[in-house]
Amino acid sequence: MKILSNFLEKHHDRVVGLDILRSIAILLVVYYHGRFILPPHFRSLYDNIQILNIDGVSIFFVLSGFLIGGILLKIINKTDFKKVDLINFWIRRWFRTIPNYYFILIILLILRFVTRNDIGDFNWKYFIFFQNFLYPHPNFFPEAWSLAVEEWFYILFPLMCYIFLKLLKKKTKSIFVSAIIFIIIPLIIRILKFNNGLVSIDIDSEIRKIVVYRLDCIMYGVIGAYIAFKHPNFWYKSRFSFLILGIILLIALYFNILNLKYIYFPLIFNVESIATFCFLPFLCCYKSTNNKILDSFFIFISIISYSMYLLNLTPVQRVLIPTFNNLFKQTNFFSYNIFLINYLFYWLFTIIGSYILYTFYEYPVTKLRDKIHF
Repeated sequence: MKILSNFLEKHHDRVVGLDILRSIAILLVVYYHGRFILPPHFRSLYDNIQILNIDGVSIFFVLSGFLIGGILLKIINKTDFKKVDLINFWIRRWFRTIPNYYFILIILLILRFVTRNDIGDFNWKYFIFFQNFLYPHPNFFPEAWSLAVEEWFYILFPLMCYIFLKLLKKKTKSIFVSAIIFIIIPLIIRILKFNNGLVSIDIDSEIRKIVVYRLDCIMYGVIGAYIAFKHPNFWYKSRFSFLILGIILLIALYFNILNLKYIYFPLIFNVESIATFCFLPFLCCYKSTNNKILDSFFIFISIISYSMYLLNLTPVQRVLIPTFNNLFKQTNFFSYNIFLINYLFYWLFTIIGSYILYTFYEYPVTKLRDKIHF
């Protein structure tokens, strides 16, 4: 228990409620990707027992909007939000996300070239997160689609806040107006594509994973940050009401009560985001579970969640596990239990590898941002 106490003491300033939300998001993502390891007859069963009929990535988007929106509100409230403030914001964000991404991207690119003597669907757009800005994401490192959405949010939203601050001359209002615009435009684009007879398209690749169609989902978190900042009493007092509404929306999504997939698909992303938004008032006030083991678990998973996101699918499932299989393919026991063992090692490799990546690369590189400031 002393180890847990020391761990919690080291991370005493964290909000466990938000760590719970982030942990749920990454565990859902890894759980969802895990189905690719299973044989077809097990995969259908696996799909039918999905824990929640809500996308883990959507949770990440809203949580990111809430945290980044809160950071921007503090920066704008304390400064005049000049160009130098905007640049410093970008530097801190990019030190948090880009080094880890580039590290994995380059390793995958090298492995692809060494093993197949080509680079597949890789192109230079991966380095500027433009590979799925307007068109479906290539097959190379497919999970990077959501990070591209996040990165363009980091670029475009603060820039729009900066512009509206100059126009409106009102600090916090610039964030609210920018968020509303970012909610409206992607929704309109989705509606236009849906209404133009394109209902037979691959929704997953041609809408869900394209940047311009998904930026609005992050904005619900920004709206949450705005309400928490401007109306903290309302945010706190309404936490249970929002929590109940969020649970109702989750139940509706799980049992497909709203039938959005068949009534009006463009709205399903909004409902998922609103459901996540409704949990924020309660969870951001939830400091601890009062259980050291649970607190430590959620904090740990939350801390390594970005590395888990980068490692679980392509590096672990498509590179490491096939290599592991080839090493032991002559073992009868291993061959007989191949799917079960692969699934077990999929989770172990993901968690252990993410801890190593976070400890020895992600965290030290992220700390460097404190030394760079204009």
